[in-house]
Amino acid sequence: HFRYVKISAMKVAIIGLGAISPLHIEAVKSLGGKIVAICDVDKTKVTRANEEYSLGANEYTNYVEMLDNESIDVVHICTPHYLHAPMAEEALARDINVLTEKPLAINERQLEELETAVGKSKARLGVCFQTRYDDSKRKLKEIIRAEDVKAAYVNLVWVRDKAYYESAGWRGTKTEEGGGVLINQAIHSLDLMQWVCGMPESVTARCFNDSLKGVIEVEDTVHAVYDLGKNRNVIFNATNASKTCFPNVLTFVTKEKTAMLIGDELFVNGERIAAGEDKPTRGKKEWGSSHERLISDFYDCIESGRKFGIDFYEGSKTVKILLATYSSDGKEIKI
Repeated sequence: HFRYVKISAMKVAIIGLGAISPLHIEAVKSLGGKIVAICDVDKTKVTRANEEYSLGANEYTNYVEMLDNESIDVVHICTPHYLHAPMAEEALARDINVLTEKPLAINERQLEELETAVGKSKARLGVCFQTRYDDSKRKLKEIIRAEDVKAAYVNLVWVRDKAYYESAGWRGTKTEEGGGVLINQAIHSLDLMQWVCGMPESVTARCFNDSLKGVIEVEDTVHAVYDLGKNRNVIFNATNASKTCFPNVLTFVTKEKTAMLIGDELFVNGERIAAGEDKPTRGKKEWGSSHERLISDFYDCIESGRKFGIDFYEGSKTVKILLATYSSDGKEIKI
């Protein structure tokens, strides 16, 4: 459970002023935080964000320079995937608390190096899996115990077209995005699966690209079977090849219950028992409206000394699952 806290005592910095950054900026502002510095390699984005949100923040195009020159309590990392881990390491080395967008890392080497940095630092690291803070997902977690799950099914059918991938050079690349639909769009579903069912023992999966040949070098579609042990599994399907975004569906079956999440609505044995807030979302509808809840909880944990629920060790579980999924190619891979 979380509570909204005022964070006026905190000095905040933002690295990366792309599509996701407004959710972080607006959440920090609404909670009373002071954004003292902002950084992006594109100077025009820095100036625009400072003006649009009336931040009065110091402007940087070099994040290391910003970390060295500013007195910062928390830095938010909203950059392309491949930069999350090295940027977090630099902040942690200076004992600056880090809240990073997902994913935590894009390969084993990044994950190992980041774990070392976390172990050496006095600061905290949190990961943005904001969907865990939705009312329907919290209710689901309350009523479904991992050991009771007999089987589960995840289905994500969204659209990410040529224009989306061409809008930013890092998208659709193995070296910078780290993958396609699984590491970017379906990672929240993967995280919710792990959160509810626990870590799978192994995965057998195939990843392929049918709709964006010549446009991206990563998968647009993934099919995976996660073995939970004791004759239990999760069937996981995700694709960006649709022409529209359908509500995400996750279904969990126990001996007594069938719990189904359809978008933000939770049904248990056919009865609707939770739904999303009627709160406007900034950006894509699929991002949800729970960034503010997660950010408030992270700051509360820093101030109170309480453990943050999605720290490095929790956030790395999902990365380990997806890296095993990518390496499968039809073979069973232990996780």
